[in-house]
Amino acid sequence: MNRRRLLGLGTMVVAAISLALPAGSAAKSLGGCPGGGAWQRVTVESLGITPEVASGIASLDGNRDGLTCIFAYPGADPSGSPGAFIFRDNTVQGP
Repeated sequence: MNRRRLLGLGTMVVAAISLALPAGSAAKSLGGCPGGGAWQRVTVESLGITPEVASGIASLDGNRDGLTCIFAYPGADPSGSPGAFIFRDNTVQGP
């Protein structure tokens, strides 16, 4: 095969592979929260944390999907207003 045909064939193979693979960088992780407990998946925004602050805390929203898991700290206000809580990013995958 001559050089031009090999280059054309290589280009077609690369294009076919890139079309077949999902756009991973654009996908958002919608993982869950840990089981066993009262973990809740909430938006980071609902906690009153700005995106600038959230970007510096990897365990809050490391996958940058705008969601996190919270667990009300024992003795915190049970009325539903955000009091003391433990958080971790929603990276738990299903079974």
